[in-house]
Amino acid sequence: MRISVSLALCIVLACSAASSQTFKRHKIGETAQEFFSIATMAQNGLLTTRYCKDYLSDPKVLKAYDKAQHNIGDIKAITQSSDVEGCKKVEQALDGREVEVGARYASEIGYREIGVGQVTFRDSKLVSIVFDLKQGTRLEDVVTDINKELGGVEPTMSIDTKQNGFGATLHQRKATWNANNVKVEASEIRDFRYGDMGVLVIVTDSAYFKTKEAEHQANRPSTIN
Repeated sequence: MRISVSLALCIVLACSAASSQTFKRHKIGETAQEFFSIATMAQNGLLTTRYCKDYLSDPKVLKAYDKAQHNIGDIKAITQSSDVEGCKKVEQALDGREVEVGARYASEIGYREIGVGQVTFRDSKLVSIVFDLKQGTRLEDVVTDINKELGGVEPTMSIDTKQNGFGATLHQRKATWNANNVKVEASEIRDFRYGDMGVLVIVTDSAYFKTKEAEHQANRPSTIN
């Protein structure tokens, strides 16, 4: 069966276009260039690309970084060059590498010192967004907002249970969506000592998720051999 040129072009565009759903001002499938055209640094609000370009061009920073590589106890050098690795990851994302970039370099997704916020790029496209919502955020509210963003698609609800060494258990509710070429998970974050710690949200390109799962299955050791 032959496919017309116009139909083939539509297929290509559909595969390469960003999703229509917005999470923390970004869309799965948008280019790294689009992402970093608005991404800002957490500590000063500067455009990340501008900050990193100047930072990685600073001789003092590069000298401190070299010293830190050779002396892991040099706290001053480590502090002075603390953004080198992160800024290099930003460059790698823009160069098309598969790389994870922390929320420090994209404050709009919500940066916290003890948070887990990050984004993942592959082939110069945004394929995953991870962000945690503050303590006191109700899972019901998050589910409602994601339902709206996904056009009314309802999630599958489940409960994750964890147990500590003393036999105490915690139940964490989780909502999962598979719609519009994205997989979304919203999970309660609960701690044995501190209780409610907020909500974790993971948004992933469906094709990327399947690829990573296939890689995991192909590379993991056998459970029975």
